[in-house]
Amino acid sequence: MSLFGKKNESVIGVDVGTSSIKLVELEKKSDNSVSLVTYGFVEHATRDVRGIGKEDAPTVAQTIKLICEKAGTTSFSATAALPTYVVFTSLISLPPMTKDELDSAIHWEAKKIIPLPLEDIILDYKILSQGKKQPAGLPFAKKEEPPNPDAEPPDYKILITGAAKETVQVYTDIFQKSGLSLTSLETEMFALARALVGEEPGEVMIVEVGAAVTDIIIVQDGVPFLGRSIETGGNALTRAIMNSLHINEKRAEQLKRDIGVTLPSGSAPTGGGGVPAILRETLEPIIHEIRYTLNLYKAHSVTPSPTATGIVEKIILTGGSALLPNLAATLSQSLDMRVILGDPWAHISYPADLKPVLQALGPKFSVAIGLAMRGA
Repeated sequence: MSLFGKKNESVIGVDVGTSSIKLVELEKKSDNSVSLVTYGFVEHATRDVRGIGKEDAPTVAQTIKLICEKAGTTSFSATAALPTYVVFTSLISLPPMTKDELDSAIHWEAKKIIPLPLEDIILDYKILSQGKKQPAGLPFAKKEEPPNPDAEPPDYKILITGAAKETVQVYTDIFQKSGLSLTSLETEMFALARALVGEEPGEVMIVEVGAAVTDIIIVQDGVPFLGRSIETGGNALTRAIMNSLHINEKRAEQLKRDIGVTLPSGSAPTGGGGVPAILRETLEPIIHEIRYTLNLYKAHSVTPSPTATGIVEKIILTGGSALLPNLAATLSQSLDMRVILGDPWAHISYPADLKPVLQALGPKFSVAIGLAMRGA
């Protein structure tokens, strides 16, 4: 199975998260607009940060089937995403060569970066750029063409993606048991980029604050360039309040949603007591990882776009905890960057009376929407 997949005419996007399962079905109209058919989700349907295993497949499959029944889905074709933290990705640069030579070269490059035997991996790649002077209409340089001494080397910029066959098989089994046909299995960062960035030029960062994991992705000219994950998310924020104030989970979750986090103007990163300060301290690892990723990207020597500057213009915030009061403002102040809340429904039509509900659910549904947009 291709980890980048192939486009289908109609498809349901299914996001199997660490604390919930989200599903979105979209339909493409005759005027090429995309509209919402239905959606559904179940909270606390999956397991911890380590992801799903063989033992979880029957339960997850039954939950997906239940959501489809309740939501009234009409399609049986589905696309799903592998979590960023279970996928190996790397960007490489290779000189021009034939298709067969490129396949072989990528295989050898993959051996250097993937810490598992390649026979246990499903390996895929995507050519992001072929250099400024690559002849139009020629995806691969032909050996018989005489070299042009005046031409710049049209190096390929290639994104390598690999996932363990065992992990892919688990997802395949889940969808077989759910009654849906899994037509494509890609990575979450491609789904997020599709839903929140599209073909927008420039360099942006997506920060998805999930329940157990925060994914940090840099997107360059609409294509994911760099992805990192940190095992801190909304659940860690709730636990921090529980431990500090000695209250139960339900009360801590409510306080988190009601009060949120804020960093007073002109203050240092750490502060006094209270829920905002507790949350601010718990967010420090995420802020540190964002800074590290920004610096890593800026220092990266391989850029697939001639327009790349190495400087991220803005951060798009998404995920189940993205609506935490003052989170975007706090990140913006801490990082001295523009931080906005992503809207994955921006290019999708839906009934006006659903707007309040969908806008509130939007950050949670970014991956599922991006997956459904693949086939719409």
